Amino acid sequence: MSAGNGLPTGVGRIAAWWTDLRRLSRVSRVAIRHLWLWQGPRLLGRMADTEDVSDPGPDRLRRMFEDMGGIFVKLGQLLALQPDVLPAAYCNALYGLLDRVSPFSFDRVCRILEQELGAPPGEIFSYLDPEPLATASVGQVHVAQLGELKVAVKVQRPEAGDQFASDLSILIGVLWILRRLPLRRWLWLVKALEELIDWTREELDYRQEARYTEHLYRLARNNPAQRAPRVITHLTTRRVLVTEFLNGTVLLQYLRAQEKGAEPAHLEPQGFDRKRFATHVIDNFLLDAFGNGVYHADLHPANLLMLDHNVVGYIDFGITGVMSAHGRRHLIFMTWALAVGDMGLFYQHYMQLATFSARSDPQAFRRGLDRLGEQWYDPDVARPQRDETALRVNFTRIMVDLLALARRNDLLPERDIVRYMRSTIAIDGLVTRFHPDFHVGSYLARRCEEYLTQRRRRERLAPDRWLDWAASQGRLWREGPELLSRWLEQPEHDPLTWGTSGDTASSHGSARDDRGRRVLLFGVFALTPALLMALGGGSSGDLLWRTELVFLVSTITCLMIELSRLVFGTRASRRSPS
Repeated sequence: MSAGNGLPTGVGRIAAWWTDLRRLSRVSRVAIRHLWLWQGPRLLGRMADTEDVSDPGPDRLRRMFEDMGGIFVKLGQLLALQPDVLPAAYCNALYGLLDRVSPFSFDRVCRILEQELGAPPGEIFSYLDPEPLATASVGQVHVAQLGELKVAVKVQRPEAGDQFASDLSILIGVLWILRRLPLRRWLWLVKALEELIDWTREELDYRQEARYTEHLYRLARNNPAQRAPRVITHLTTRRVLVTEFLNGTVLLQYLRAQEKGAEPAHLEPQGFDRKRFATHVIDNFLLDAFGNGVYHADLHPANLLMLDHNVVGYIDFGITGVMSAHGRRHLIFMTWALAVGDMGLFYQHYMQLATFSARSDPQAFRRGLDRLGEQWYDPDVARPQRDETALRVNFTRIMVDLLALARRNDLLPERDIVRYMRSTIAIDGLVTRFHPDFHVGSYLARRCEEYLTQRRRRERLAPDRWLDWAASQGRLWREGPELLSRWLEQPEHDPLTWGTSGDTASSHGSARDDRGRRVLLFGVFALTPALLMALGGGSSGDLLWRTELVFLVSTITCLMIELSRLVFGTRASRRSPS
């Protein structure tokens, strides 16, 4: 039974409570079993008979999350991207949860496809690979052939809906406990779990993922450095998502080969360059976040493809970030301020995005920023140059410290900003693993500075700015011809005729020469912008900016000439007899 608002009532509430209790009991048994097999024999000073206890800690942790299933697999995926929280060996082991979760049977895949699409898979696809290409916590992917088009078919796990609902209830209870524990070292986990809960709720409906995928597919067509798959909309439902198949090397395969000490050259696509690929990952993220306001927010290496010529392919848009223009405007300043170590600028823009309560303490937050800045930055690097950075720590450490400081002073940012911060942690961990020598801090500083410069130029060329400029120039357009005529017809006392003879013939000749110089000067000022537009290089925004600069210099020059004429004209009239 359920009420009109969709919430369970009566028997329904009891059934939901019982389901959650059974799920909690199973999760607890799995956790206790793995912890005992891992540490129990050591505590007793002997080894048990089973070989299962010989698993090292990293593999044991991965198996524990996998056996728990559901949302706990996603928690393990989240921890895999936290090299500052867990040792590298644990992160490497948890990477297996990104695409190697135990699959469910092909028969169940076919049943779900028939239920969702209304026909057996054999009537829809000319071929459907029974072996999954990738398996994850929510679903698994199979390669299929749809006519001449190769597609990826993503099918949700049969038990995902009910299991994840119970897991969400368990995590909400865990959050309630963590918030009341006086353990600051676990504050990062509180925010991570909150984000994990939100992300999981979104991922359970593939139709929402399809909308984001289609939107980012259209955006990617204008960016040669990225590609996103096209959605096959008539074959997409709540539990099934069919998209175009992108041929490329999954970045996670490359990282695994690299970590094993093997030379992964055979996995590198045509024209591959590690540094170029890393810059494309960051550039695409910044362009989508700051330029478009929509970005892939689940950038772990199983969701990135290495395509020819360092193009980045993106798959699995179950977690997508959306930011308002207000948030983007302040976030780009915040990111740049963190990259260059300007705590005052960061605080100024952060306070525009923070949420306040009666317990908020902005002054303590500001003091905390200064203390953190002393830990983050090298004081000997006052202004980072092209290939250096003032950062002593990575961006993951900065974001984790910021979230902890914000929680202590009850000044957490808005939810979409937290999602952006989590995405920067994923990007930083990804690039660090992929290209350890890459200076993420210095590169972010340069790119954000470029974005701010472009933003200022766009604002100068915005329609409202041009309307204001046109309105302010209205008087000039109305009275300009008359003023120009007077200027050309009145050469006397002009500074351009200083030193000329006072006789009448000379005066008339000087007047003609002076008018010629004025016409020439006016022609130079008028034609210079046209020449810049016709011969100058660069974008139209740069040309218009240079034209605006020339007009400004021209106006100032004319103003100085007229001012000089008035000053010297007044002095001459005072010296002349009455």
